[in-house]
Amino acid sequence: MRIIYWMHMALVEAAINEKLAKFPDVTIDRVKTLDELKTVLPGADGIIAPDPPAGEAEEFGNLLRAPGNTVRWVHCVTAGRENYEKANLPPDVILTGPAGAHSAALAEHAMAFLLAYTRQMPAFAAMTARGTWQRELGGKMTSLEGRTLAIVGLGFAGIELAKRAKPFGMTILAANRSPKSDPLIDEVYPLDHIKEMLARADFIVVTIASSPDTYHLIGADELAACKPNAYIVNVARGPVIDPAALEDALRSGKIAGAGIDVTEPEPLPDGHSLWTAPNLLISPHIGGGGSPRSADRLSGRVVENLQRFIDGTLKPT
Repeated sequence: MRIIYWMHMALVEAAINEKLAKFPDVTIDRVKTLDELKTVLPGADGIIAPDPPAGEAEEFGNLLRAPGNTVRWVHCVTAGRENYEKANLPPDVILTGPAGAHSAALAEHAMAFLLAYTRQMPAFAAMTARGTWQRELGGKMTSLEGRTLAIVGLGFAGIELAKRAKPFGMTILAANRSPKSDPLIDEVYPLDHIKEMLARADFIVVTIASSPDTYHLIGADELAACKPNAYIVNVARGPVIDPAALEDALRSGKIAGAGIDVTEPEPLPDGHSLWTAPNLLISPHIGGGGSPRSADRLSGRVVENLQRFIDGTLKPT
């Protein structure tokens, strides 16, 4: 059996390499680019890779639909895989994913945004850079305790976020595609009632997957429904929030601030007006990284599914 390993994530790569060594009867072809993948594709049985860049997804799908293709399994190592969905993979190719391996780190990243704003960390960083003692900044601090958090999307990352937010003494609301109760969640809303939920929230965190029905799920009307002192965080995908509406809400004071790990477009171009929006923190789509435990879980999913593929028991996940 021959598997193509298309990877460029150092921490994850080391963990996967270690575990793949336990399959001596499986040949691994390691590539870094789509062009390199093309050269080793003939005769391959499976591919392990992150979600391909949007500009390469169609070509990747065309390769797997071409006559003579032998690939029957694709494992996505990233939390999002909307570009694989757009690639229109052949029906006989089994697509599997990480099943929440990154979710704990994503939840921590979201909490970091919330704590940065409530405890005035951007202001303290600026104070430190100026070298000027400003104790009056303490008057701007707030707390998560007793506040209301709204989670948009109650999947793996949403649940992990609730686990971390609940001990802070927060009331937790959630909006989900389908009704889904959880002991950590105080109230669950359907997505078509999202504005009712947003109007109650002090903090909003988006963890829902990108899909046609979540495109610009949060736009001008939804942001207008928010409290003017509310903060919104996006650790899901950029297109879930309308970027023009977000920028307007920040500049007009309709919301207090935002923290986003994802953007639309992505990467956010140099000179884009969003860079200068007030009270905005941006991280470059790295919220799921930095955790050895996440890497271990992710590599574990890879080898579990590889074994199932070898055994003929693999199912889409």
